[in-house]
Parts: sequence; C-alpha cells; structure tokens
Amino acid sequence: MEVHDYAACDATELRRLLAAGEVRPAEVREAALRAIEAADGRLNAVVGGPYDEASAAADGPLAGVPFAVKDTLPEAGRPLGFGTRMLDGYVARRDATLAERFRAAGLVCLMRSATPEFAFNIDTAPVAHGPTLNPWNLERGPGGSSGGAAALVASGALPMAHANDGGGSIRIPAAWCGLVGLKPSRGRVPLGPAVGEAVGGFAHEFAVTRSVRDAALLLDAVNGPAPGDRYYLARPATPFSAAIHEDVAPLRVALQTASFFGAETAPEVRAAVEAVARTLEDLGHHVEEACPPVAYEALRACVTVVWSVDLAGLAATFERLTRRPAGPEHVEAASWACIRHGRQLSALDLEDAAFVVNSTARTWGRFLDEYDLFLCPTAPTAAPPSGTPDQDDARFTTASAWIDEVFSRAPFTPIANLTGQPAISLPLGETSDGMPLGVMLTAQTLREDLLLRAAAQLERATPWTHRASLFGP
Repeated sequence: MEVHDYAACDATELRRLLAAGEVRPAEVREAALRAIEAADGRLNAVVGGPYDEASAAADGPLAGVPFAVKDTLPEAGRPLGFGTRMLDGYVARRDATLAERFRAAGLVCLMRSATPEFAFNIDTAPVAHGPTLNPWNLERGPGGSSGGAAALVASGALPMAHANDGGGSIRIPAAWCGLVGLKPSRGRVPLGPAVGEAVGGFAHEFAVTRSVRDAALLLDAVNGPAPGDRYYLARPATPFSAAIHEDVAPLRVALQTASFFGAETAPEVRAAVEAVARTLEDLGHHVEEACPPVAYEALRACVTVVWSVDLAGLAATFERLTRRPAGPEHVEAASWACIRHGRQLSALDLEDAAFVVNSTARTWGRFLDEYDLFLCPTAPTAAPPSGTPDQDDARFTTASAWIDEVFSRAPFTPIANLTGQPAISLPLGETSDGMPLGVMLTAQTLREDLLLRAAAQLERATPWTHRASLFGP
C-alpha cells in the first residue's frame, strides 16, 4: 500500500479495504509506520513507539486500523509521561479500561502522542519533549492538550487518534488542525480503573478523527460502563454509526458568535459560524441568536480551584511513583504555580466550585431542553504561533495568572466540561491564509445521537476538503 493511498483513507475506509482483502494488515501497518516517521520528523508529535500490538483483536470493528494513544492514558508496559519531567522513565503497570477497549476494537496502537505538561495547555510544547507543530503551518501550534494526536491525524499519518478533553483539549486541536473533535457526555466513555473521575469531572475521553462516521464508529466500540464506574451510562439501543444515517427532523438551534470572555471572536471565525447557521436554515432548521448568561468571574474561580487541585493531586501521585519531588527543577513555571495553589485550597473551596458546576449545569440543561443544539465557534481565533501560551514562562507565578491566560484564549469550550454535555468541533471554516477554523455544536446530555446526526448532515451538505496531506500525490 502506497503511503499517499493510506493517508487518503479515513478509518472506516481502511477497515473496508482490510475486510475486503484489498490490502493486508501488514501493508497498512508498514504504510502507517512510514507515514508516521515522515510526519514526526517535521511535527514532533510522537513521544513513544513504534510498538508491536499483538493483542489487538483481529475481529474488532476497527481491526487493523493504526492508532496512537495520548501520553496521559496508561498502557501496561509502555512509558507514561503526561508531558512532565517528573515521570521521566516511568512505565505504566496496568492498562486503563479505555486502552483495553481500543485493543478489543482491533485498533493497532502503534505510538504514544505528545501532550503539554499535565495536559494543561492549549498548546503542546512541553519542556520534556519540545514543541509539536501544526501540519497546516509549521510556525503555528496544533492546539492542546491533544496536540500530538491532532498533528498526526491532520498530517495523514493516522486516520484517528486517542484524545481527551478537560476544557477543550479534544475540540481546540480539532478546530486548529481541521479535524472532527467529539467530546462525549460525562460518563459515556470510561475513565477507570485508577480514577473515578478526572479534573473534578471536567475531563472526558475520546479521540480526534477525520470524519463524522469515524467518530460514530469509534464511539460504538468504546462507550458503555465498566464495573464500578461513578457514572453508569448504558449503551444506546441504536448504534451511533446507524443513527448518523437517520433523517434529521427540523431542529431549533441557538446561535452565539460573541466570546463569553477573554479574546474577542475574530471576524473570519464569526463569518464561518454564521455560514453554518445559514446552511442549517437551508436544511430546514430554525436558527436564532440565544445564549444563557455566563458568570465569568464565578466560572474563572471555579476552574482555578478545580484545575489547581487536580494538578496538586497529580504531582503528589507522581512523587509517590517516582520519588522525584515536584518543584521548579522538575515541573514548568505555570504548573508549579498551580500545584502550590492547589496545596493551599480547602474542602470549602472545592464545595464552592461544586456549587458553580451545579448551577452552570442546571442553567445549560434547561436551555438545551428549549433548544436542540447550541452553535458557536470552537475557538475565537485560528491557531496562534507555536509556543503560545508558554507554560514555562517565569511570569506565571500564580495559578490565576495561568488560568486567565489559557481560558481567555478558549472561552467557548469549558462550559461543556462543567455541564457534562456532548459537544463536537467540525472543520467548517478557513481563514484567508488557509488555516482551518472549527465550528462547535453542543447538545443536551446523552444526546450524542442527535449531535452526530446533525454533524453528519452538515458533513454531507458542506463536505470539508482537507489540504493535501504531507503524503498526498
């Protein structure tokens, strides 16, 4: 299989070719390895591998499809780094449930992809591994924290890759790299067994893909409860891969283009969202401007508490695992500021944050009972220069300073992390200089079926054509 033929396939098409015997698994693996090697030489997106994946199920729905796991998900016997020098040399002792499900689906987990330190940045440029670059423009960042995954998929080196999202870490890289980025409902994809929830319930696991049908197929393969899960969501009666082909009844869609806070929405981003609104109207849906109130100060305080406590907890865990102390010699400046702050917070601070999470979820839950979908930008701008923002910049001496820097650049995505509602970024816009822009849809909790159905309808109505990959003919 030629590399450019491999790179032109999404996962669904690769699986079809494999099932039909038109290509052999060894051919696909070899093409993938050549593509990854070529891409990583330019993008610096891989932090581990290649690995042999003898345990991948030969009869899974994605059997033989190459894949990468983000360096935050434990895979037994493989390095686990979280983008930090604290875990240098550490090897995971057991699999996460999701890692097991990837292999049960037949995915060939060849590589581990780069993440910023503690997966807490909208850029991917950790001191531990250096910057990952955007395949659309090597002077730009790919986003974060799933920047390595997005760079590999956008380059054509992989058809899909694992990602997770605690404030936009699936959706922002998808937007800035021209991909589909689905953040499922809280509890839809298992997090265990080592943790019951991550980042106070903000973080959700899934992937970045090139097509809506790939997102639906992968969600079918990995969703569903595991024993002891804190959130026990039964599998849907209709598979998501079947639901995307069902007719879409006229929907009521709420439209918002202005930023909730922080960076203003760039004119090209606003225009992209408004164009999608017009497409939805042409498809028979009703679109009107509407948005619940967003209490920025309360939201900022909540995120500062929850993320700081999470980083302090991760640092304590990593200290136990490696006997390597958290501190300026082993963690980046902004990370250290958040760790210090997290160590000073009280149970009452967490209780105040939980109140904000609850009130936000109630507000948006009521709103999405009135509207079927919420349409907005994924991010207010296109991808910024690589290294923006710099997590090791010495001027970030407080957690608040770092939180303000990160979330001022990502005003739209964190809401769904607090509420637990599913949201998807679609590559439906482009800047005048050719950089991709993402448009985001959010649905009521557990309505991935509706979200994916609407996304597939938009995909058919406005097919997104990617710039030729690094391996195009």
